[in-house]
Amino acid sequence: MTQSESLITTARRYLIDNHRYWTKRYAQERTGSDIPYTYSDSDYNLFPRYNVLSAILHGVETLVGKNDLDFASCKQQLNDIGLTANSPFTTGEANDIEKNAMQEKRVKFLEFIDKLTVNDLASVEPLHYRRILSKGEQEQVRKALFDTWNFQGDYWDPLEELSPKRTVFVATSNITDQDYDRIINEIELHADSRLFEITEDGSDAERDINLFHPNCYKTIYCDKTYEWIFTGLMKEP
Repeated sequence: MTQSESLITTARRYLIDNHRYWTKRYAQERTGSDIPYTYSDSDYNLFPRYNVLSAILHGVETLVGKNDLDFASCKQQLNDIGLTANSPFTTGEANDIEKNAMQEKRVKFLEFIDKLTVNDLASVEPLHYRRILSKGEQEQVRKALFDTWNFQGDYWDPLEELSPKRTVFVATSNITDQDYDRIINEIELHADSRLFEITEDGSDAERDINLFHPNCYKTIYCDKTYEWIFTGLMKEP
C-alpha cells in the first residue's frame, strides 16, 4: 500500500473499531424508556458518539482509491473530514450533552490522525474495500437501476409492483442460515468481485463482494452489469 492508502486504512480501522465499541456500550447501558421512546442523560452521552463516528467514516471512505494523495495532503483531508463530517443523525437540534459527546469524538479522532507518522504505517494490514461513491457515480448507478429495473429510490417489489422483470420474494422468517449461504453462493457465482450498495440514506458505496449478506435492510445490491438485483426492503415485525 502507498502511504496515503495506509493512512486511510488506519483511519477507517480506528473509526470502525470505535463505532463498534460505542454501539455495544449503548446497547448494554441504555437507560431510557421504550414506550414512549425516550433518552436519559446517560443515553445522550452515548449514542451521539457512534453517530458522529459513522459520519466521519462515511467521509473517510470517500478517499478510498485516491492513490495520488501524498502523506501530508491525505492527513489534511482526514483532518478536514474529522472537523466537518455530518449526517442527518448529527445535525439539527441537540442538547449540550450530545454536542459535547460528538465534539469529544471529533477531537479524539483528530488527535489520533495528528500523531500518526510514516513509521507507524509500515506494517498496516489491508482492510476490506469500501468506497463511498461520488455524487456523479451515485447518479449514474441510480439512473441505470431506474432504466433497467425501474428502481426509483424508494419501495420496490413486492411492496410496489415496479420491476419490469420477474422477481422472487421470500420473507426472512422463512429463511434458514443454509438458505442465506445458498443466496450468497449464487450471487458470488454471477457477480463481479465488487458490488454497488445503494442505501435509503444515500450513503451509496462500492464494496467487496465478500462483505455481502442477504439479511439487509432497505438496501439494494447489484454489480456493474445490472443484470441482477438483490434487495432487502424492510424488517419483519
